[in-house]
Amino acid sequence: MTNKIKSPSPAHRVPSGMAEHAGDRQFATTLARGMELLRCFTPEEPVLGNRELARRLQLPAATVSRLTYTLVAMGYLAQDEHQGKYRLGSAVLSLGYPLLELFNVRRRARPLMLELSRISGGSVSIGVRDRFNIVYIEAIRSDNKRIYPLDVGTSHSLAGTAIGRAYLMSCSPPEREALLNQMRLKAPQEWARFGTEVMRNVAQYPRNGCCLSVGEVYPDVQAVAVPLGRIDQGEPAALNCSFQGRAPNRAWLIGEIAPQLQTLARQLM
Repeated sequence: MTNKIKSPSPAHRVPSGMAEHAGDRQFATTLARGMELLRCFTPEEPVLGNRELARRLQLPAATVSRLTYTLVAMGYLAQDEHQGKYRLGSAVLSLGYPLLELFNVRRRARPLMLELSRISGGSVSIGVRDRFNIVYIEAIRSDNKRIYPLDVGTSHSLAGTAIGRAYLMSCSPPEREALLNQMRLKAPQEWARFGTEVMRNVAQYPRNGCCLSVGEVYPDVQAVAVPLGRIDQGEPAALNCSFQGRAPNRAWLIGEIAPQLQTLARQLM
């Protein structure tokens, strides 16, 4: 009679997407669960309760209750007095600020980005990677009428955006191939939606010197981006210029806007 290998219970399971760490004694599962809990909060859903968090994290309610209690005590969560639910606490912001300060490129880039935004009428951003997203470390809005989020800390799909595709071109070929393989395996829905355009952009980059996304994430947004290479702390990054509510024009993005981005990128390297 053979003994069946039991799957770990939800209380001992590593967070979704981190199966490679299952059984790793050095991997602090409780810490990972707490960090994943914080990532559940978004601008679209800034307030969540234990029941919603338990469902998303696929954890027992008692486990989630202990996590939220601890995070409130440490200032990483704050409790909404009226709903009894939670929102991110100010300690999260304090945690991120030292990282932003490490990116010295932001101070050098800001006046140049402001000028490009003024000349082009577009919003200009610098982004780095967060898993399969791109997060902005600097952002200049072209105006205050944009209905889509664009600010420092905003994150968007890596595969679906011009800046995400340009990020891939900032990586070394082995890094890029490894990341593409990870997206195929761990983000199959994103890859099914954007994979074809990702590979088209990678193939066309040597000719165009830029990457594009036209109406793919938001129907009335088009963008062009160029790689920045490795910035402060050796982090690959990319530079983006996006336009909202303008008739799609790939030739204009490649012929008029991309050269201005390339000039700005050379000034920052």
